[in-house]
Amino acid sequence: MTELNNQVNKDEDESQKVPGQEDTLGSLLKSAREQKGITIEDAATRLHLRPCIVADIEADCFSNIDSSTYVRGYVKNYARILGVDKETINACLARQVPKVTEPAMQSFSRKTSRQATDSRLMLVTYLIGFLLLALLVVWWLQKPSVVSDVDFSKPTAEEVQQAREFESRQAQIEETELPSETSTETPAAEVDKSLVEDNNTDEASSGVVNEDVDMTEQPLPTDATQASVGIELDGDCWIKLTDANGKTLIDGLRSSGQSINVQGKAPFKLVLGAPQTVSLTFNGQAVSLADFPSGRVARLTLPQA
Repeated sequence: MTELNNQVNKDEDESQKVPGQEDTLGSLLKSAREQKGITIEDAATRLHLRPCIVADIEADCFSNIDSSTYVRGYVKNYARILGVDKETINACLARQVPKVTEPAMQSFSRKTSRQATDSRLMLVTYLIGFLLLALLVVWWLQKPSVVSDVDFSKPTAEEVQQAREFESRQAQIEETELPSETSTETPAAEVDKSLVEDNNTDEASSGVVNEDVDMTEQPLPTDATQASVGIELDGDCWIKLTDANGKTLIDGLRSSGQSINVQGKAPFKLVLGAPQTVSLTFNGQAVSLADFPSGRVARLTLPQA
């Protein structure tokens, strides 16, 4: 009975064909399925597709299928199951579902691009690090020359200013004390003259004249506070020496190899810019400068306490 119905449907389809009209994929596949007595559900099960897709294929409606590649695959599998002529199906596919040429795939790997960017950043980082290292080496090589240009034999401006202020205060103190000392001291010449006059008066009153008295003025005794300072230089040194009266005996830079010997009233105020280059004597006796560090200004008083 079923075969009879299929034959009737086939005859109706053939009778409904318009002369000169070409077969389509849908009509060929539907006719073959009906001839084999297979329902749409059975065909969908065998193709592992939904029945609606099979119905769309038989209706020549391919808009619900994502790609023409899928359409061609579904149609060929459907035709193979139904035993439809392969060449006829290919001809219909070429007419109804033309093969779309896929564009050539271009490889733009994000990983490759990221690696190239990282490489450039690393290169820039290495260059910056190399430049910083080079600048550090240049600075280190120039540092000794800058330090060597500093002359530690000369006192700094602060030390010179402090020394001058100290000397000014000492001079002011000595000037304030000098009048009182002068008023209490009696010159030796006046003492001797008064003694001679007193002796002559006594002798005249007694009636005895001593003719052996020598009236020649005797030389004054040497001041006990007079002293000498000797300085021997093994190198250049800035020196300032003042005596007890505030008189400056030495002031300035002295060269290596010089020998200096000065006299004045003690105590002396002595400032040495480079004490390590000086051999010092006071009244012929050596004065040790070992307590003064090299490269620092030495300040001392002679004689030392």
